[in-house]
Amino acid sequence: MMAIAVVAFFFAITRPRGRGVFEDSFNLKPAIGAQMPLATPLTDDKGVTKTLGEYLQVGRPVMLLPIFYKCNGVCFAELDSLTKMLIKEVAVSTKKTVESVVPGRDFDLVVVSIHPKETVELARAKKAEILGIMNEGWKKLTPEQRDEAYQTVDKGIHFTIGKEADVRELTATMGFEYTYDEKRDWVNHPAAAVFLAGSGKIIGYNTGGQFATVTVRSGIRDAEKGIVEPLGDVFLLGCFKMEASSPRTRTIIQILNTSAVLTVLVLGISMFRMFKKYPSNTLPSGGPTA
Repeated sequence: MMAIAVVAFFFAITRPRGRGVFEDSFNLKPAIGAQMPLATPLTDDKGVTKTLGEYLQVGRPVMLLPIFYKCNGVCFAELDSLTKMLIKEVAVSTKKTVESVVPGRDFDLVVVSIHPKETVELARAKKAEILGIMNEGWKKLTPEQRDEAYQTVDKGIHFTIGKEADVRELTATMGFEYTYDEKRDWVNHPAAAVFLAGSGKIIGYNTGGQFATVTVRSGIRDAEKGIVEPLGDVFLLGCFKMEASSPRTRTIIQILNTSAVLTVLVLGISMFRMFKKYPSNTLPSGGPTA
């Protein structure tokens, strides 16, 4: 505890002002009840351009997930968590008593790239990768169930790209603030998805890199009914790249190094005190005596 307190104090006196080391790179300002721009065009993995409103016209709510396809950070964690959750949801959907949510049946998943240089080919490859992982996860289903699951999910998952101004119109409405670092060809961004009612109104959010079954189910069900629920705690997680030689990076490295040293020191002192207070009681070499 002492080490944590010291590190926290060290960070408090050395960190930059404002929002810390992330400053103006990314942020999330949830806008529950906001109306998304339905006329915003997006091009899907097949090269077909449709507006956001057209994805909602089929009568299913939409989960909108802004990421970028080459991201190996929190975007990977988001897609991995969501894919695993949907594999289970589709599998249990074969049981009549389970209230599961399945893409293509209960909602549409619209993934939109926030990287201004990503292409339809990247979107197509990412969708094929995710569908392949899902198909592998349905090995316990019958061939008929597996084929039906694939066909259903295929029509309910859309990996898209768009012009930078159009994508920023979407993300700005949902309070998803990000920056594109052209020098490193990287997008600094938060981790969040929104649940949209058929009208395009924001009903709820999933924040952080994990998609819990209960969160997704309630988000989709609320979106079906158009119910706007108060937003609870928001966990801000995101992708961020910094110059290795920058003052902020050196500060973070110093903090981590100091934390590691103090942790080892405190553990060592604690173990020394414990052994001193409770020394090992060895028996005499001749064994126990009466």
